[in-house]
Parts: sequence; structure tokens; C-alpha cells
Amino acid sequence: MPATLAPSAGPSATKVPTVAPSPGSTPAAACPRVSAGSAASQAQLTAIRVAHQPGFDRLVFEFGASAAPGPSGMPAYTIEATSSLSGASGQPVRLDGSALFGARFTNASTRNVDGSTSYAGSTDMRPGTPLIRELRLVEDFERVLVWGIGLDHLVCPKVSELASPYRVVLDFPSAP
Repeated sequence: MPATLAPSAGPSATKVPTVAPSPGSTPAAACPRVSAGSAASQAQLTAIRVAHQPGFDRLVFEFGASAAPGPSGMPAYTIEATSSLSGASGQPVRLDGSALFGARFTNASTRNVDGSTSYAGSTDMRPGTPLIRELRLVEDFERVLVWGIGLDHLVCPKVSELASPYRVVLDFPSAP
């Protein structure tokens, strides 16, 4: 059973993601759902970086080429506020923080098609930044990759894409 996002609402960017209002009257209603990337593109997660900069906490998902069938490129993704996350088991995944976001990537994985690892970093991070309390891998199954992001409080991220290598960048506004 795939992970679910419960509906509730530097370098220059290479593409402006599509922003759509989230349904409902809970957390997602406060922040628009952001979807972009290409459903045809395949990618391997290679790195995740979290850092505090004056005025925002930055989260970067970095992707490399994939040997999976299809063109390599920016995978399709959705970033949205949610009231809960659950993994393949259907059990809820708890994260630190009072606000929760899900980052879902399609045709992406932390494992190469030959079974080797493309991402060797932590799958449960507590970066110590003012806003991002926890980042956890919720699902990596059948080339669907879901990460949960626990925040100290609800703020809407600015989402952008960078190329060479492909990166999805989330900037969450915070105190300097």
C-alpha cells in the first residue's frame, strides 16, 4: 500500500512549479499544494541538505541519473501540508513538530535498479534548525519516494527547481 498524504491542506531556478490550492480547511488550506517535474522522468535521490540561512530554513533534495527505463530528469513531485502521513504498512508516521509537510516524488528512489544505494544519508534527521524539526523517509516503494517534514510551526515554503544536478529546493521562512 503506497504512502498517503492526507489532504488537509544562490543559483537561479530552472522552472517555476505549478501551485494549486489544497482542498479542505485544515493545514493544507493555509498553504498551496505545489506540483511539478515530469511524470516520464526517472531519478535517483543522491543527497539531502538542510541548513538555516538568515530568514529561512532550506531543504534540498538532490537527484542523479537513473538506469530505470525512461529518460533521466526531474521526477514528478508534490509538496503539500498535511495532517498525517502513513507508509506502505498503513500505520501513521509521527514526526516532531506542530506542522507537517509531505514531499512525494514519483519515478524516484534511494536504490538503483541493480539494488545498490544511490542515497546513503540518514533517513531520519533532526537538523537543529529553527524551523525544520525532523525529516524522515516515509516510503521508498516501487519508485515512489515520500519524505515527511516536521516543522516547529506552519509556514508555507517557496519551492523551486535547479538543474545540473536536478534539485528541488524548499525555503521555509523563519526568523533570521
